[in-house]
Formats: sequence, C-alpha cells, structure tokens
Amino acid sequence: MSKKILLIQPRHGIWDGIFLRFPESVLSVAATPHSKGYDVTILDLRALKDWKNDLKKYLQDGSPICVGITALTGPSLKDLIDSVEIIKNFNKTIPIIFGGVHATLLPEQSLEHDGIDVVMKGEGDFTFFEAIKVFEKHNLEEVLKKNLLKNVKGVYYYNKTNEGNKLVFTGLAPMVMNLDELPDTPYELLDLSKYNAADLGNGVSASFQTSRGCPFACTFCGNEVLQKRKMRTLSVPKVVAKIKMLQNKYGYNSFVFVDDLTIAGRKHFLEFTSALKEIRPKISWTSVGIRANLISKLNDDDMKLLWDSGCRALDIGIESGSERLLKWMNKADTKENMLRANRIMSKLPIITKYSFIVGFPTETDQEREETLNFYLQLQKDNPNMWPHFSVYLPIIGTKMYDHVKKYF
Repeated sequence: MSKKILLIQPRHGIWDGIFLRFPESVLSVAATPHSKGYDVTILDLRALKDWKNDLKKYLQDGSPICVGITALTGPSLKDLIDSVEIIKNFNKTIPIIFGGVHATLLPEQSLEHDGIDVVMKGEGDFTFFEAIKVFEKHNLEEVLKKNLLKNVKGVYYYNKTNEGNKLVFTGLAPMVMNLDELPDTPYELLDLSKYNAADLGNGVSASFQTSRGCPFACTFCGNEVLQKRKMRTLSVPKVVAKIKMLQNKYGYNSFVFVDDLTIAGRKHFLEFTSALKEIRPKISWTSVGIRANLISKLNDDDMKLLWDSGCRALDIGIESGSERLLKWMNKADTKENMLRANRIMSKLPIITKYSFIVGFPTETDQEREETLNFYLQLQKDNPNMWPHFSVYLPIIGTKMYDHVKKYF
C-alpha cells in the first residue's frame, strides 16, 4: 500500500515577497512520519510559481494516505480552499486534515467547509501521525462512520451515522513539554535554495524555533489561547547542535529564531549567548521575540557578550506609547523601562526593530499621538532602530477580543 503523505503550506501574502522562512509548523508535523519511513512531500506554495499544476501532478502519481494543510487567519485561507477543491475534484476519498492557527481558533467553523474531513486543534507534532496510522488502515468513509478517530486526541470530525452527522471532539492532546524529544527536523524535504529568512550580512539565513510559547499575559496576544502561556525551550546544547548541523550539512552561518520569546531570563541569556559565542565558524543571529524588560537589565559586559555571540538584530514589542494602554493590555512593562532598554541597545550597532500597534480598543486620538511621539523619541536615542506599525486585529479567545465583542 502507498505510504505517501502530502503536506501543504499556503502563501501568507505580501510577506512572502520580503524574506522566505522555512515552513516551521509543517516541518514539525512532517518529522514523525518521515522518521518512520513514510514518503512525505511538502508543497510550500510560497516557493512555487505554478502550485496548482504542481499539486495536480503530484496527485496524478497516486493518491496519498491523507493530506495535511495548515493556515493562518487571512490570505492563507484562499489557498486552503483552492487546495481542498483540487484534491477533492481529483479524488473525494482522500482525507484532508486541517490544522494550524486558524483551525485551532475556529475548529468547528473550519469543519463546516465542504471537503475538510478532520480539524486538528493545538500542536500536531504527534497527533497528525496518529491520524495517519488510522487512515493507513481504513478508508475515509469507514473512519468517519465507525468513529475510528475517537482515540486520537486533538481532533474534530463528524461521526457520520444513519441518524445524521454527530460532531466529535476527542479532547486536547497534551502539549509537547520537552522540545528536545521531538524528532529531527527533515530539512531534506525542502528545496533549501528557495529560502532566505533575513539579511544579517553573513550569507543566506535559516530559520527555526528555539522555544514555544511565552509566560506573559498580554491581553491582545494569541499566546494565551494557542500556547496556554506555557513557555518551553530547546535546551541550549540542542540549539547549538542544530546550528552546527545546519552549518556542516547545508552551509548556513546566519540564523533567525522564530520564537514568541527566545530568552526567558538572565540565567537563560547568559547560557544561551555564551554557547553561541563559541560556535565556529562564527554565526550571526536575530530573534523575532525579545522583551524590553530583559534588555533593560543587561550591563555592558552582557551587551558585549550579546554582540560576540553573533546577535546582529532583534525584534522587540513596544505596542503603544500610552502608559494607560500598556497597563490595560497587561504588557508588564513601562515606557521608562523601554527607553532604558533602547539606550542600552544604542551602544552597539545591533538593528532593533520595534513593533507598534494602533487601533487598540479604547485608544484615543491623543494616545495614538503618544505612540507616534514615543517612536520618534526611541529613534532619536537609537539611530539603529526602525519601526513596524500594525493595526490591531482581534484574536478569537483573547481577553481583548472578549472586550471588543461587547460593542457588536
């Protein structure tokens, strides 16, 4: 019997034209079946010129056991819908499993879409493989009629009986608490020549996660819904081993850590940066998740260590220049602290990207002005900073979303 598995990464929109990072969630889901000898194919639509034709060609070579598709809320959903239509038009018995952020936030609504057979809620590192094993032995109709997914934690589906369709949720699968236990990332499933995560001045860069989740409780952030505020980190030796593997096997010396929060505190900072400093050849790195309240505690020796470890850029969330809003969103930081962190960052030529959000609920015109003026102050103190402004978007399940709902 065929042991083919197909995984699809949709496009994100305009971000795909800037830098292309590895499809981290798809690689994570692919790791277990790949390590067990399954023939896993990843179609990263962001890296394909004619992805619809590529998908059709793949299907013509034989149906897979099942197809897994991820998607963020937004433009990715268009590719999800088109992919489902192509697959089901080819063979309506191919099981389609939908996972990722949007599926986790809106599992029941997602299942309503014709052609999506199973919705996976939460982390799918092991859940997806458990579903594969069921579909490997039974066809789609049999699985849904006989309720054969009932022991696979973390999935929604309709049990199709003579009395009608009964919605089944098998309960949440346990979160992966020890990231070191995850299988090796199967980079060989990608055409790596198509990816470059950032320009850090040290060649083409690779991206990967060193952690999941964040312990803070900002009320606008999806972390509390998606990760339950549980931060889990790869051990520093594991991070170093992964970097060295990517250096030796693929030639990378530049890395982007795509974490909600890369460094959890001063002790972790010292261990992390000290280890990266010793890697040879020397590396360059950046993180998309660092907090100002960590940077504000660093002394001159710490900053030298940060630079010597290869850090060349950092993303820091500022969010607002209004003290009232910072308290209201439970940011657990202050403007004074952010200014202190910015002055510390200005001592070294590390590019600092500050993220700002405008349009928060209850935000006044004056508070938007405060945010703009705060950005200008940060820029004045640190010539190596640049801003990224976004408009607030309510994320389902967050405390701020619940607040917004009161007005509709």
